[in-house]
Amino acid sequence: MSRPTMSRLVSAVAASALLASGALALGAGAASAAPNLFDFGSTAGGPAQLDLGSSSNGQELPASATVTTDNLAVTKAVVGSNKIATTGQVTYRTTIAATGGPDRLINKIADIFPFALSYVSGSATVTSWQDGQMKTEGVVPAEANGRLAVSKDVGWVVSATGNKTVTFEVTYRVRTDISFDIDVFDSGTAIEVSGQAAQEWPDMGVKIGLLGPSGS
Repeated sequence: MSRPTMSRLVSAVAASALLASGALALGAGAASAAPNLFDFGSTAGGPAQLDLGSSSNGQELPASATVTTDNLAVTKAVVGSNKIATTGQVTYRTTIAATGGPDRLINKIADIFPFALSYVSGSATVTSWQDGQMKTEGVVPAEANGRLAVSKDVGWVVSATGNKTVTFEVTYRVRTDISFDIDVFDSGTAIEVSGQAAQEWPDMGVKIGLLGPSGS
């Protein structure tokens, strides 16, 4: 084989190798740019994670909390799920129990509720010790300044003996006459105990999350 022919052959082989390496590099670049169809959490690789509320980001919200004062434990809780449709309802239950002596008389209980809710008329009840047993009765609460309150002059008995407690339960519906920019709402409780100063916990950490757009 002549020397010019050999030079042309070497050049052709080198050019083929260069083209092949370029094609491989291009293929690698295309592969790295392709989306990862199994990466559902990334912004580039697939849809964002399911968002159950722009503020909560799908996180679990606390549905109950307990505070203590003297020998009393005050527990507020959401009855059922605390993820509420914007056309739905939510029920709060506040229970006052004694952790020890002496017995106490509860003169007033107020549910502190979010502005996004409105009271469902006729839903309020109080369960307390009466005539030797626990009884539930309907009550007519007074509403003012985001609070729904019930009171009793002689007081509801709360005692560690016999587990005598008092429970205030009330239902609200989500308001459709207003719009709001947040979707997670805290709530609280206030009480008056005979012989003691009134106490309140406006933000107990008992939260609800609204699902869906607000307003009518």
